[in-house]
Amino acid sequence: MDYLSVAEAQSLPGLRLALTAGVPAPYSMSARAILDLHGVPYVPVEQQGGGSNEALVAWTGHRNAPVAVYENEAPRTGWLEILNLAERLGSGPSLFPDELGDRMAMVGLVDAMIGEGGMLWHMRIIMLGLGGPERAAKEAERNPMYKDYGYSEENKATAMASITPVVDALEAQFQSQQSAGRQYLFGNRLSAADVYWVYFSQLFRTLPEEICAMPSFLRKSYDMSGEAVGGCSEALIAHRDFVLQEHLSVPLTF
Repeated sequence: MDYLSVAEAQSLPGLRLALTAGVPAPYSMSARAILDLHGVPYVPVEQQGGGSNEALVAWTGHRNAPVAVYENEAPRTGWLEILNLAERLGSGPSLFPDELGDRMAMVGLVDAMIGEGGMLWHMRIIMLGLGGPERAAKEAERNPMYKDYGYSEENKATAMASITPVVDALEAQFQSQQSAGRQYLFGNRLSAADVYWVYFSQLFRTLPEEICAMPSFLRKSYDMSGEAVGGCSEALIAHRDFVLQEHLSVPLTF
């Protein structure tokens, strides 16, 4: 993917989207997919995962990605902020379910999955501690993600208790939909929940190399984290693969 630097992008009109470069970072990949599904054009801006990203911080106030900057509006970083922006600027079917109850349930479940303090937050804590406490202490000196995610051996030990209930809720929602003869996580068509699951499911089971040629160190880290938390059901992985092939672009580029 051809990225612009912050210096090149910040004076441009339209939507600028800071994305983690060189790896299939789930937050960045899902933000791209949401915008692409709505046909919203954007300029990709380079962000380095785990880096200081000083120019990005000076421009947007944020070090991590994604950061969406539309015209002179305030930068957006949260998944719901970016989804709402795509709904506003784009076209095509909404990625919110039609029924109000389903809309409310989807927002709640996705936030439990990928919001601050949610399932993937705790998965990241487990990933940061995969090499043991001595490595974590050493890495924390140079990698700000340890501080950002509140890493500690105590938090690592309790992270599983925060992950399992959300996985169970996701499994139950999908099973309920299947029992009703529905293919998607909510309602009768694609929703944002299906899109987010495609990219965040890699922390439970990575996609094949021919679909996602990620760096070997990251694949190993994802595989180890999935093993540490016990993975997820085959049904959810099959659903991931179905949504990816039917609605999204392969192979993944980043």
